[in-house]
Amino acid sequence: MPMRPFFSPMGFGTELIYTLIIVFFCFLVYFKTREIYNLTKHKGIFYFRNTFLFFGLAYASRLFLHLLMIGRIAFDYVVPRMALMPFSHLIVAYFSTMALLYLAYSLIWKKIKVEHFLIFANIIAIFIAVVAFFLRNPMIVSLIQLLLLLITLLIIIKKNSKKISKIKALYFLIALFWLLNLFLRLVLNQQ
Repeated sequence: MPMRPFFSPMGFGTELIYTLIIVFFCFLVYFKTREIYNLTKHKGIFYFRNTFLFFGLAYASRLFLHLLMIGRIAFDYVVPRMALMPFSHLIVAYFSTMALLYLAYSLIWKKIKVEHFLIFANIIAIFIAVVAFFLRNPMIVSLIQLLLLLITLLIIIKKNSKKISKIKALYFLIALFWLLNLFLRLVLNQQ
């Protein structure tokens, strides 16, 4: 099996552009839905908005790491990659798990009232991130998030299964995009 090159400018550039686009659109959705939430104070919109906030923060963390890599190449300073990667996985795992939990809860908040959702979500996200950090295995986060995503997809499909609304289609597309992202992460980690 051929070894992967340490640095691929084309792959790096593609991932950098991809990350910039995701960060831009996540924060765009977050800020564009602020007025709707302020007018209605609808809790579902609040949780939905926070999905994009945390998803954007996860990708912004990745963007920061890409910028560190560019700085390392451009300015020839040493960033201990092996020391930095576990911490970056910890941060991205926390933010992305929070985004997934908010996405799921935005669908079920009327049926399942969790008085302190933010506290429970933080405990779960921190636990998942710390376990992956100490085991030095980002694959654990991917598998747990895959399970959470499949549960979210089931909720989307089950919720008002007779009608297909624009909101349901949007949730489904978000979940599908996330599933594709997890699949790509799993495939890239295997190579």
